[in-house]
Amino acid sequence: MTLVRYNPLNNFVPGTFGDFIESVLRDAPARKDIDFTPAVDILKEKDHVELQLVAPGMSKEDFKIDVDQNSLTIRGERVLSDEAKTKLQKRESNYGKFSRAFKLTDDINQEKITATYVEGILKVKLPLIEKKETKSIIEVK
Repeated sequence: MTLVRYNPLNNFVPGTFGDFIESVLRDAPARKDIDFTPAVDILKEKDHVELQLVAPGMSKEDFKIDVDQNSLTIRGERVLSDEAKTKLQKRESNYGKFSRAFKLTDDINQEKITATYVEGILKVKLPLIEKKETKSIIEVK
């Protein structure tokens, strides 16, 4: 195992130009009223799609989820406590308002969408509409 000395400037000097562009686009909020963009993983199962939004240190009341015209929007705000503000020596995590929007496909059952927040991850379950296979036999005349 090799020990590597921590250098805070490493975060400012990307390995390639592509890494630089990606970091700028990833970290830049799309709107002025948005402070950061939390990471989201999207998983597809046989009967549903699940969005997993990483947002540690929040409570379920901090989220607002809207579904409108085939669009799902997750909004929230992660607030730094006054106690943490006075003791904070270095901050690497994000705080402030955020918003993420997702286009819903026609095979999502919008009436049965559910959300849970456990251990810092907001899980939004998007059930798929069951496709009924219709099989018919056509008589040849």
